[in-house]
Amino acid sequence: MSIKSIQKLKQFGIFQDHTNSNAKDFGKYNLFYGWNGSGKSTLSGLFRCIENKVTSSKFPSSEFSVSVDSGTPITQANVANSELNIYTFNHDFIDENISWNSTVKSILLVDKEKIEEREKLERLKKEQEVDSKAHGIEAEAIKKLDSAVSKFETDSARHMKTSLQSIDTTDSYYLNYDKRKFGKFIEDRLEESKSDDSLLDDQQIVELTNAAKPDQKSSITFNQQTINQEIFTKAKERLDELLKTSVVSQTIQRLVEHGDIKSWVETGLDLHKRHDTNQCEYCGNTITEERTKQLEAHFNDDYKAFQTRLERADGWLADQYIQPPILPATSDFYDEFKSGYGEACTALGKAITALNGEIAVWHTVLKEKTANPLETALTVEVISESSVKAFNDAMTDIGAAVDKHNHKSGNFKEETDKAKKRLELHYATTEVKSFKYHEKKKEVVDRTAANETLKTAINTRNTEIRTLEDSLSNEGLGADQFNESLHKFLGRSELTLRFNPVKKGYEILRNDSEQVDGNLSEGEKTAIAFVYFITKLKENDNNIEDTIVVVDDPISSFDSNHLFHAYSFMKVNCEKAKQLFVLTHNFTFFKLVRDWISRKNKRDNQNIANFYVVKANNGVPRTSTYENAEPALTLYNSEYHYIFSRLNSLKNQQTLETDDHFLAANLSRKLLESFLSFKFPKNRGNFADLFNTAVSASQNPEDEGKEKIRKFINEYSHNDLIETNEDFVENLIGEGVSVISDIFDWINELDEKHYQEMMEVVS
Repeated sequence: MSIKSIQKLKQFGIFQDHTNSNAKDFGKYNLFYGWNGSGKSTLSGLFRCIENKVTSSKFPSSEFSVSVDSGTPITQANVANSELNIYTFNHDFIDENISWNSTVKSILLVDKEKIEEREKLERLKKEQEVDSKAHGIEAEAIKKLDSAVSKFETDSARHMKTSLQSIDTTDSYYLNYDKRKFGKFIEDRLEESKSDDSLLDDQQIVELTNAAKPDQKSSITFNQQTINQEIFTKAKERLDELLKTSVVSQTIQRLVEHGDIKSWVETGLDLHKRHDTNQCEYCGNTITEERTKQLEAHFNDDYKAFQTRLERADGWLADQYIQPPILPATSDFYDEFKSGYGEACTALGKAITALNGEIAVWHTVLKEKTANPLETALTVEVISESSVKAFNDAMTDIGAAVDKHNHKSGNFKEETDKAKKRLELHYATTEVKSFKYHEKKKEVVDRTAANETLKTAINTRNTEIRTLEDSLSNEGLGADQFNESLHKFLGRSELTLRFNPVKKGYEILRNDSEQVDGNLSEGEKTAIAFVYFITKLKENDNNIEDTIVVVDDPISSFDSNHLFHAYSFMKVNCEKAKQLFVLTHNFTFFKLVRDWISRKNKRDNQNIANFYVVKANNGVPRTSTYENAEPALTLYNSEYHYIFSRLNSLKNQQTLETDDHFLAANLSRKLLESFLSFKFPKNRGNFADLFNTAVSASQNPEDEGKEKIRKFINEYSHNDLIETNEDFVENLIGEGVSVISDIFDWINELDEKHYQEMMEVVS
C-alpha cells in the first residue's frame, strides 16, 4: 500500500487549512523543498503520526486525510488501524531514540546464519499475515452485521412506538418507546418472541386494541338463570300418565267420537240442571228422563274429576313457557366483550324459542286430551337435553361476558396493561421474525467468539514470532553494521557504538574507550542519527521494498560537510524503498536528489519522481501548504538561480499580492547577499559591510535608491513577528516592486555581464 496524497491537513501546526488542490499525486520518489520555517518538519510529523498509528500530541485538535492507493483514506479517526509500513527520520525520531548524554536505543538485526529458525520465522509470519487479514475481514463483517442488527433494533422500536401509541397516547412507556426498551422486552420474552403462537390475527389485534383503550366502564349486574332437565323429565312422566288415563262411564259413542259435541253437550247438561228445566233451550223439545240419565251416566263424577286434573295440568304447562330475561345493554360492555356477549344473547334467544316450541307441542297434545278425555292413544316427546343445554350454555356465556367485564372494571389497569403487553409481544415477534433477528444475534455471537479464538491464536503466534526474532536478533550485529556505515559516512573511525547490556542500549564512544557525554559536533550528531535510522530500517528483517521511507533534512544547518555522504548513503540504502519522501532546506542537497530521481523518470520513461515546494506566508498567524514545484526550482542548478528567477517574475508583474510582497523582501536580501558575497569575497559573512562596500563601488554612491534598498531589506526581511498594521502593509506594497527593480539595476551596474547572462538563463 502506497500514499497517494495528503488531501486535508487542518490545525496541524503551521498547516492550518491545507487542501490538496495544487499538487499531483505522489510517486515512488517525492522531493520537497522549503526554507527553514516553511513547515517541512511539521509535514514530516504527519508521517510520523501514521508510522506510530497515533494522532498528534502537539496538535490534539488537528484533522487530516491521507489517501492511499487502495482502501479507505487514513484520518485522525482511523489512524490506529493504518497498515502502512512507514519509517520517518526527523527530530522526533532522534529525540525518541538517541540521548546524546547517555545511550542510543539498540537495533535488533537478524542473524542470517540461523537458517532453520529463519525458515520457521518466515512460515509463521506468512501464517500470521493470512490469519491477521482474515481476522480483519471477519471483524469488519461482524461489525457490519452488528450494525445492521443495531439499526433493526432502532427501526423496530420506532415502528412499534407508532403502533403502540395509537392504543393509548397517555402511557409514557409507549410515548418514549426506544431501542433500549425493545431490546429489554425481547430479552425478557426471548422464547415467546421466537414462537408463532405469539402472533395475532386481525380480529385478535382489533379485540386487544379495544381492550387496551384507557376508557373505564362501570360494573354490570346480572342474575343468571338455569333450567333443570329433571323438571321436564318428571313433568313428562306425569303428562304421559294423564294422557293414558281413561274414566269408566256409559259412553255415548257420538260424544266420544266428537269432542266438540261432547263439550257442547256437557255444558248444556249443566245449564239445564242449574235452571231446573227439562225443555231443550235450543230446540224447545222436551228432554226425556231417559235421555237425561243417559247423559249423566256419560258425564259422571269421576269424569268430572279427571277433567279438573286436565285443566290444572293445562294451567301448569302454560306457566312453563320461558320468558326472555332482561339482559344488560350491549353498550354497557367493553368493546372486546361485545361480540361474545352478542353471540351469547343470540344463542339464548334461539334456545328459548326451541324450548317454548317443544313446550307448545306438549300443550297442544294436552288440549286434545282435555277435549276428549277418553282418548288414550296420545303421547308427547321428551323436552330435548340439547335444547336445555343450549339455554344453560347461552346463560353461562352471558354470565362469563359479564364476569369478564366486571373483572376488568375491578382490575382495570392490570387488564389494560396485559392487553398492551400482548400487543407488544405480537408486534415484537412480527419484527424479529421478518428480520430473522434471533438468528442474526446468534450469528454475531458465534462469529465473534470464533474470531476471538482466531485472535487468541494470532496473539499466541505473535509471541512465538517475537521469541524467534529475539533468538535470531543480535544487538551486537546491529552495532557492527552501524559502525561500519558510520565510518564510511564520516570517513574516519574514532566514533563507535558499543552495546551495554546493563543499560540495554548503545554507548557512543570516541576512540573506542571514551564516552562522548554529549561532546559531539552538529555534523557528528546528524551523521550518527541518520546512519542509525538507515540501519534501523533493516531491524527485525524488515524488507526495504515493502517500506515507505520519509527523510526530513538529513543535513544539519550548522554542518554541511557531510552533504554528499548523506546523499549517497540515502541513495544506496533507500533506492529500492516502496516510496521515498525527502524534505530539505538545502538547495545543494535538493539538487543532488533532484538530479538522481529525475534520471529515473527519463530512464524508465514514466513519472515516478515528483517535486514539491513547501510554502509559508508571513501573515499572522503564518500558514503553510505544499504544491507542485515551479519549473525554476526543478531546472536551475543553484538556489541563486532560483531566487533570481523568482524575483525577476515578481519584478515584471504590475501588481503583487500581499504574500508576494513579504516574500519579495526576504528573497531580495538572499539574492543581494549571495551576489555581493561573490562580488566582494573579502567581506563575506557580514551583510552590512558587504552592502557598504558595494555602495562605495557604485558609480553613484549617493544614489538615494541604494538607501531605499537598505531600508526595505532591513525593515521587511527576516521578520518573524511582523506587525501587520495598515501603514506597514501599505508601505510594503507601495515599495516592493520598485525596490526589486532597483536591486536588479544595481546588480547590472556592478556586473553587467553577469546580469545579462543571468537574464538569459531565467528567460
